[in-house]
Formats: sequence, structure tokens, C-alpha cells
Amino acid sequence: MVKLFRILYFFIILFIPFKTLADEVRIIGVIYQFYEGERLIWKMKAQEFIKDEEKFLGKKLYLENLSKGLKIVADEGIYWVKEEKFVFKGMVQVFTEREGDIFTDLLFFYPKKDLLLAPNSVLVKKGNIEIVGEDLSYDLSKEEFKLKSRSKAQFKL
Repeated sequence: MVKLFRILYFFIILFIPFKTLADEVRIIGVIYQFYEGERLIWKMKAQEFIKDEEKFLGKKLYLENLSKGLKIVADEGIYWVKEEKFVFKGMVQVFTEREGDIFTDLLFFYPKKDLLLAPNSVLVKKGNIEIVGEDLSYDLSKEEFKLKSRSKAQFKL
């Protein structure tokens, strides 16, 4: 029986290319924190995390940038390495300190450019004000927040 396992083991090692074994990394229940010096900058939590050569994918994702006061919660988030961009899909919620809470189904985040883009329908809530619109652009460094089309505001008393 032991000889059978040894033969099987050597067969797997010799005939399966190593590249196929290392193409994808899958982790269940991951928490990641990024520091600059002693200062915490990024927090990330994902129910499932998958990495390959081109991208990082997180399911049931929570991403927070403490220095920018930004929190993003999404059903799924993909970080494209070459393009240096996040694509969040599903039920996406963005919590900002300055502009309020943003709800959409598709969000692009360019962390190096400090830019959030949501091309689809968007709901923004801040205090007693709700704004519905499309095509959101939010430059975090310039603090420019724009809804480019079909915006409608509603005030709650």
C-alpha cells in the first residue's frame, strides 16, 4: 500500500507541470492590513480571496483606507494589477466622511489617482438628503464629487 502511494506521488510530481499547481492561490476568510511605517493605511477583509498572475479577487469584500476616510463593502471586488484599479460589483456601498454614503452596483476605484467612478445608477445619502443619479465621479484628493446625469434630490424632514 505504501509503495502504491509513493508511485502515485512520483507520478503526480513528474507528469503535472509545476506552473499549473501554482497558477492560483485561494484563501478562505482573509484579513489583510497595510502599514506605511507604523501607520495603518489599508484594511481588507474577504470571505474568499483568489489570486492569480493578473488579478486579486475578493468575495464579500470590505476595504478601508483610513487616511482617506473611505470604506467600501461589495459582493465582489477585483484588483487588476497592470491597470492598478479595483472593480467592485454586486451590492456596492461606499462610506465617505465628507460626501456621505454611496450605493451602486458597479464601482471603479483607482487608488493611485484617488478616483472613484460609478457609471450606473447611484444613490447618495447624507443626513436627511438623498440624491439619485448616474455616472458618479469622485476625486478624493481634489474633493470633487459629481453626478453627471439624471440627478434628483429628495429631502426628508
